[in-house]
Amino acid sequence: MSAPDLFLERWERLEIAYLDRIAAVVAPQPSWREKLRAGATETFRLVERHQQDAHFLAVDSLAAGAAGRSCRQRLAANLIQQLDSVRAELAEPELVPPATSSWIVAMFFDRIYRRCIQPDGPDLPSQLPELMFLATSAYFGTEAGLRELITEA
Repeated sequence: MSAPDLFLERWERLEIAYLDRIAAVVAPQPSWREKLRAGATETFRLVERHQQDAHFLAVDSLAAGAAGRSCRQRLAANLIQQLDSVRAELAEPELVPPATSSWIVAMFFDRIYRRCIQPDGPDLPSQLPELMFLATSAYFGTEAGLRELITEA
């Protein structure tokens, strides 16, 4: 099997397992904010527990050329679509720029990437309140975001 085929095989196996796990964790949650918190918490737990797989997805995929870019874009598009489901909870969804969910996913990807390349840096769970603040504020305003800073995850 060629290197690109091995890359794609591993990526697909990890991506399916990750998305299935996140779907199971998120499904019982009643609101978008609770879904986001549950999905982010589980994502960070998985990154911390499965560092080699996380490194493969977040870092090694960047060196995989077009195949890596394509896989990352597909995963990001899936997560962006899930995040953008928040519009169903907003009174005026048109007031939130369409790029908001892309920005949020990029923030999370960046934190995961940094954790993978700097394992001695801050752990991901400690960063969750800040990320929840930013994501929640983007959709629901600063007051709602500030409540995320004091919410026990």
